[in-house]
Amino acid sequence: MRDRYTMTFPDYTVGVEAYEKIREVCPRYGKTVVVIGGRRGVEAAQEKIIAATEGVGLEFTGFLHAGGETSYENITKLSRDQAVMEADMVFAVGGGKAIDTAKVVASELRKPYFTFPTVAGSCAAISGIATIYTPEGRFQEYARRRVTPVHSFLCSRIMAQAPVCFLLRGISDTIAKYYEAQISSRGKTLCHTDAMGLAVSRLCADPVYAYGVQAVQDNKRGLVSNAFEEVMLSVVVSSGMVSNFAAPEFNGHIAHTLYEELSTLPRSEQSETHGGLAAYGTLLLLLADGQREEFEKLHAFCQQIGLPVSREAIGATEEEIHRVFQATEEHQDVKILPYKITQDMLRKAAEELEDYNKGARK
Repeated sequence: MRDRYTMTFPDYTVGVEAYEKIREVCPRYGKTVVVIGGRRGVEAAQEKIIAATEGVGLEFTGFLHAGGETSYENITKLSRDQAVMEADMVFAVGGGKAIDTAKVVASELRKPYFTFPTVAGSCAAISGIATIYTPEGRFQEYARRRVTPVHSFLCSRIMAQAPVCFLLRGISDTIAKYYEAQISSRGKTLCHTDAMGLAVSRLCADPVYAYGVQAVQDNKRGLVSNAFEEVMLSVVVSSGMVSNFAAPEFNGHIAHTLYEELSTLPRSEQSETHGGLAAYGTLLLLLADGQREEFEKLHAFCQQIGLPVSREAIGATEEEIHRVFQATEEHQDVKILPYKITQDMLRKAAEELEDYNKGARK
């Protein structure tokens, strides 16, 4: 039992004119703002942000590039920038890496921060967790600071006009979070916050299965629709709330571990961009766990929306995938599962997946 703890969660505003809420929310936190973001993200959102802050007494100290990778090197550099030091608050703009970079900068300097996701590719805009990479782009660790944004502004128009590869990545990651949470918590007595996280994780799957196909089609056309918003909210909000509620051991296992290992392969960049790595890992997880019905459901869904379902599609050789399985077995998160996942189990699951793919093509 914990003696005392405090849970904080961000407010959020959703819609094509979500940024209009800035004038009501942000001025109470100070007068100066620094924007930290990705180049494409800032380009997509800057005009709307400036227009929404006119006449409310907010002054921008700078618009800074997040640096590409969420690395401690970039975080340190930004933390020492004069524009950051002079700002009362931070606006984190762009995709997951840009938002995570700004998130850690703000947390280190104890400044309130606000998020403006421009793609529906991750839960970074809501989650207090940041994924840290090396300067070369290799996964390093999770920074679990539990400092969430004050408010997140979810402009569905900007996100719907982003390339569909980001939504596919978000869908892949979000569905993985549901299955991982359910399996990792199996047979355990959960405290209130963990139970809340597990309950919310259901919303990482049901709306995605219900609206995902239509959402992807609408995103390809740049259309804001009910389907797109429902899936976007699953990816950004529901998944982020699971991260904020549930303990680390319920926040990512086989699928995410495989993603971390697969993303280091030289040819995985294309699949990573298209969100295939976490989806491939989830398919193996379901086979290793004996959930055949759920595996077939997810496999069919992945094929419908264009997520890869084979080793070849993720760009890995047989030798590389076996090396990944070995590293995955040794990963700490895997050992928290209700039973030990071995590389032999993963190899068997991968073979079963390839056999299933051959049968599906006949």
